[in-house]
Amino acid sequence: MKKVNVVRRGLAFFCVTLVGLGLLASGMAYTVSAAEGSAAEATRFVQLDAAAERVLNEVAALGAQMVVLEEAQKSASHTRLRVLVTVDPGPFFQLDAIQLHIDERMVSFHQYTETELAALQKGGSHRLFWGDVSVGQHKLTVSMMGRTPKESDFQRTSTLVITSDEGRGVVELRIAPGENENQPFPEMRFKEWK
Repeated sequence: MKKVNVVRRGLAFFCVTLVGLGLLASGMAYTVSAAEGSAAEATRFVQLDAAAERVLNEVAALGAQMVVLEEAQKSASHTRLRVLVTVDPGPFFQLDAIQLHIDERMVSFHQYTETELAALQKGGSHRLFWGDVSVGQHKLTVSMMGRTPKESDFQRTSTLVITSDEGRGVVELRIAPGENENQPFPEMRFKEWK
């Protein structure tokens, strides 16, 4: 993202510089017509011409740097990551919302409707996140909010560290009843699909 901002700033600087050069050129033309006989003004014209040449060289160098940054951004290694939510049917819990952080940055929050919960209970899945992450290690932190039959609200957080390779990766977050059948709070289980 920083490279994109650098490229955008460079492009903006390039456009402003071109406008400035146009104004400089029109000023130089005016100077030439007004100073035809004066040696001091002719010297000033030569100085302005040299300054314009330096600015043009700087703009050309910035343009070359922008091309290098754009190519580096295009060739950066990324993984297309998808995080899916599935739910094992259980009578003790109702899911309200899920929040996902990747490397301490919130990337998704979803509050479930009754229709979505019914679809999840019937074996459906919900795409919580689908986006690019850089190749390497990432920390996924999931917070689940819900209610138990006694109307007690609760929140549970779980973390998974993944190592992404180039290509695509899928992480399934399965919300399942606890090991004890009488436990009202579900567990979150992660599964990586390659």
